[in-house]
Amino acid sequence: MSLIIPIFPLQLVVFPGSKYPLHIFEPRYQTLIRESIKNNTGFGIVLKYNYRISDVCTYVKVNKVLKRYMTGESDIVVEGIRRYLINNIQIHPVGYVVANAESYDDEDDFADHNLEIQLIILFEELLARLDYKLPEEFWSNLKDSPKKSFKIAEKAGLSLLQQQELLILRNENSRLKFLIEHLNNLEKKYTSEETLKNMIMQDGFLNEKKDSH
Repeated sequence: MSLIIPIFPLQLVVFPGSKYPLHIFEPRYQTLIRESIKNNTGFGIVLKYNYRISDVCTYVKVNKVLKRYMTGESDIVVEGIRRYLINNIQIHPVGYVVANAESYDDEDDFADHNLEIQLIILFEELLARLDYKLPEEFWSNLKDSPKKSFKIAEKAGLSLLQQQELLILRNENSRLKFLIEHLNNLEKKYTSEETLKNMIMQDGFLNEKKDSH
């Protein structure tokens, strides 16, 4: 089933279940955010790279508004909900992009527990080697996440194109294997541990405590 959704092209990949802060400054996207909040609807964040946009986006909703400015700008946090495949795009009268999109879910829900364990061990070894501690909220969110690949991908030092490649995969085991191979090759690719640490620290994804109610 296809539907029309607003699209926000950015140099950013958001995963389902992830939270990310955005500063909204363009008037057309200020309108989009106001409409989304008013109608309790969302929009697709899609990677814009080399003047092209990707075919798979993540539908997000505004999780919270951090600050509103007199200029109409705002600081918000969005949360990834699900993925969509973009078939075609057009311009909304306000000026932002809308797309004809269809659901892009996993083809199966099976996750190999042994692959999950292997990935988590590699991930923990990387963090220990870099002497970098993630907040407890990350680990509790990882434990509760049905798709552990997306949660670990937030902090795995992936490039934008690698993040998009992972987002496109429609099988959890394929994503787990992708990340295992990535982590195994990181040390060869980046000889500087400081470079690796900065990549993980500056990814921008947020991890917060879940509401108690």
